[in-house]
Amino acid sequence: MLGLFLCIQLNVYPLLIFKLFINHPLDLHNIVVNVHFRLMIKWLIPLFMFLSQLMLAQPEDFRYDNFVYMPHIKSVQLHHLGLPTSDPVIDLNSAGQLILTFDDILGGDITYNYKLIHCDKDWNRTDMDELEYVDGFNDEDIDTWSYSNTTVSDYTRYELFIPNDNIDPIISGNYILLVYEDDTDLPVLTRRLVFVENLVTVNPLIRRSISALQLKTHHQLEFTINNENFSIQNPQRDVYVTILQNGRWDNAITNRQPVFSRGNNISFNAADYFIFPASREFRFADARSLQYPGAGVHSVDRHPDRVDLLLQLDRSRNERSTFDYRDINGKFIIENADDSNDFLTSEYVDVHFTLRDLNPDLNKDVYVVGGFSDWKCLSENKLEYSGNHQSYIGNIHLKQGFYDYQYVTRDQDGKVDFEVYEGNSYETINDYIFLVYYRPFGARYDQVIGATVETSAF
Repeated sequence: MLGLFLCIQLNVYPLLIFKLFINHPLDLHNIVVNVHFRLMIKWLIPLFMFLSQLMLAQPEDFRYDNFVYMPHIKSVQLHHLGLPTSDPVIDLNSAGQLILTFDDILGGDITYNYKLIHCDKDWNRTDMDELEYVDGFNDEDIDTWSYSNTTVSDYTRYELFIPNDNIDPIISGNYILLVYEDDTDLPVLTRRLVFVENLVTVNPLIRRSISALQLKTHHQLEFTINNENFSIQNPQRDVYVTILQNGRWDNAITNRQPVFSRGNNISFNAADYFIFPASREFRFADARSLQYPGAGVHSVDRHPDRVDLLLQLDRSRNERSTFDYRDINGKFIIENADDSNDFLTSEYVDVHFTLRDLNPDLNKDVYVVGGFSDWKCLSENKLEYSGNHQSYIGNIHLKQGFYDYQYVTRDQDGKVDFEVYEGNSYETINDYIFLVYYRPFGARYDQVIGATVETSAF
């Protein structure tokens, strides 16, 4: 308040000069000193207040990653409209839309707001003003929501389309979609999405690794970029590539630059440059019906206040032969086989997982992961070992639908290992997303100038 008061008072310094001159007509030195002092204070106080705000500013309390911050927020999905297993990579200025959906299992009608944040290729916030990357307004309400009906437990389903009438990105690049509570500004969830300008053509090739040690277990990716219709002066300096396996950012290969360029072709072909463990086809649980057990489900037990869904007993697949079947590459689909409304009449059920292990390594924790957990090892999807059952056991609160999942271990240093219980096979069918970033010298942001999806097949 003192700073504000001084700033207000100092705005009337011409009047003070007049008063000083009337009271001290011969003391011009006092007039000058007083005026200079007041001018100095007028500019230093606002500057000091601004710097103080910077010093006291709190760091952002959300991650630039796919994450859910509230335990009552469930079933978060962001995909192309009508394509629930697609990834949030979309052409800039296209007619397409992404749709974000999530449930608040506390029910009610909480107001949630959202905003888009532009990021560089490494998912750091850029220094651009919002007006430079979106047409419209950030910090708008999510105004489409519906209550569940005929369910044991109540929830509210929220729905948001990107782009929409209120906001439309005008430049390509990585974006964070932040959803937060209107009253508290607390983050609720964050999602990564990418807007692409199709300025170059990506020509990928997926094959078995040429390394003898990885021949049966890994995929090797090679590709070229054709920039015939888009001039790139210095590809080795200005072009970067990121590759995702099944839409995952946790094991993405990032920031790889070209091996060489010739004419309109930029090459990324080099041994061991892009190598991914192939993993296995995902385990799955068909929880679309609560009237009978679906594939992967042992039994369905209905109670007055809950539904328990017990999955079939799982075992390690590390040393087992590969089974050829189509999965949904780690995603999940909300669907109800018992009712025509998939989203508002589907129940939340306790899904029970059991993983047999006769010789467990108790120095490592075991988790169930997939798209439903954002590929993260969270407390709610951790399993506990039961000596009586010689198995890892746990349950996760999930909505009716179809779920892909895998078992992973995490050691005391936080290292996550998919191979212990799942193993790897080059015959596994995976989707690989290729993202091409371009930032010439002096540019303020990383354009995404090309993208494509390629499926491995052997």
